[in-house]
Amino acid sequence: MLASSILTYKDFLKDSAEPLELRKAMVGRYQEVKSISAVALEFHTTRKTVRKWVGRFQGHISSLKNESKAPKHPHLQIADKTRELIIRFRKEHPNMGYSYVISYLNQQKCTEIPSAATIYAIWKKNKLLKVHYKKSEKKKDCRAIKQKYLAFEKIQIDVKELRDIPNYLDQSLALQQKKNLVKPGLPMYQYTARDLKTGALFISLAHEHTRHNSAIFLDMLLSHLKRFDVVPRIIQTDNGSEFVNTRNTLSDTIFKQVIHRNGITKHITIPPGAKTWQSEVETSHWIIEKEFYDYVNAPNVGNLVKKYRAYQWGLNTMRKNGYRGNITPLEALRKEHNRNYAKLPKEILDFPSCVLDKKYNQFMKGGHHVGLVTIRKYNIMLGADRSCL
Repeated sequence: MLASSILTYKDFLKDSAEPLELRKAMVGRYQEVKSISAVALEFHTTRKTVRKWVGRFQGHISSLKNESKAPKHPHLQIADKTRELIIRFRKEHPNMGYSYVISYLNQQKCTEIPSAATIYAIWKKNKLLKVHYKKSEKKKDCRAIKQKYLAFEKIQIDVKELRDIPNYLDQSLALQQKKNLVKPGLPMYQYTARDLKTGALFISLAHEHTRHNSAIFLDMLLSHLKRFDVVPRIIQTDNGSEFVNTRNTLSDTIFKQVIHRNGITKHITIPPGAKTWQSEVETSHWIIEKEFYDYVNAPNVGNLVKKYRAYQWGLNTMRKNGYRGNITPLEALRKEHNRNYAKLPKEILDFPSCVLDKKYNQFMKGGHHVGLVTIRKYNIMLGADRSCL
């Protein structure tokens, strides 16, 4: 019986979407009186409602729950084969997103291409998505400021240690044991330079983390850019001993001497502990680790360098950067507001990656001869657009 002769079945639905106890009482009352009409009058509802719950009752209260109104056979549901391919790709490549899945489906000659929302829903349902936690501090959006720089005007340089990457370290130790080497078989340090405006990357490897290797890398970078009459205005690094003299700040390291050689480029360091100031190059380290080191198969150093240079070329000319409007560094260079820079050949993005330790003798004999006087060409390249800085 209802608690009140005024309240109807619909009134109870307003307080609860599933009034299970009320439905159970309705079914129990029917089993007593065996009359649909009498129960409907007593519970202030329709005979159709009473008949529905009496018909659904199977002896337990869970049978009185609401049934899903979703279609049992959706006409837009993707095929099971496509679903299996999407799940398999995620399990094999847990760090690759939507654009990579589309390429994979095309390679598998899949006839239907689901939307990003559908693919992520499948991953979420199968618990294949990583949980992303919010950071306590929000980073300042500096996109507008970065757009005021010219291409290759400001470059960030950093060094990444590779000993904490399981796939890469295992191959290095195996090569060391195979050749009976004292040191690891593969280079354990990555020297990275990234252009602040376009996001272009210039990378080399090294067995040792030294000032000489830092200077050799910078010398090669400046020489490479000089071949295209490009001279960076700012080189930014952290306060590591490979870049600055931590014991005597008044004494320049060999790294700084290479910077000051052309008379134009200046060296700046970030404040101690301000890691976000190097966010561009630090972000690239995370990307390279997930896309290259976690999957690369390098039987020897020569093979590794060749693959690295090919990967670097792909990063600069084919991989789109969502942070920069979903365009590649090459496309960003072509959109440069200074025409002299926009017309630079794409070969400027093909940096000759190498093992820096092997360039030591050549460097000590005279380096790659970064020129002193390129100021006139530098001013010509800048033109009137420098007035905006």
